Amino acid sequence: MLFGVSLGDWSGADIAQTRGVHERAVLADESGLDLFTLADHPYLANRIDAYSGLAFLLGATSRIHGAVTVTNLPSRPAPVLAHAITSLSALSGGRVVLGIGAGGMWDSIVKLGVPRLSLGESVSAMEEAIELIRALSGGGEPVEFAGRFYRVSGLEPAPVATPPIWTGSSGPRSLAVTGRLADGWMPGGGADWLSP
Repeated sequence: MLFGVSLGDWSGADIAQTRGVHERAVLADESGLDLFTLADHPYLANRIDAYSGLAFLLGATSRIHGAVTVTNLPSRPAPVLAHAITSLSALSGGRVVLGIGAGGMWDSIVKLGVPRLSLGESVSAMEEAIELIRALSGGGEPVEFAGRFYRVSGLEPAPVATPPIWTGSSGPRSLAVTGRLADGWMPGGGADWLSP
């Protein structure tokens, strides 16, 4: 079991409180916690961008792992996300976990110019994204991928292993994707949630 701290609330870390966020990450590192997390809501201007914050805080710490809980997949295309997360893994000495979700808060997401997906489409897109992110890491031959939501041709994978992938799934189908393709699960707001 891992123990960590969220640097902010469900909506992310307040951009007006950057010093406090930095201090809490360093304190968590020095205190022996395993993980710090940042939420990803790129449509909220008063919140720290999760990946900018993750990069900065991993650079300010030496031992603790960092994760985004969870990456808002519709706003971060899988090929770009694969490059970002493998770069962060290389820069931090492997101290990063990729938290990924199918997307929620669609009324806000579409403000970014992202097409709205149904719940079923969102889960299918997450499934493709996990497969593609794994294909685009660990080196090897250029990747050919022709899915419904992602298509790449001749894209070279990063010569860095895929970091652990955890999902923030909650429905039966997305939990099945988690069990089949992910390395871990981050239940959101489910301290008292029980499986039937």
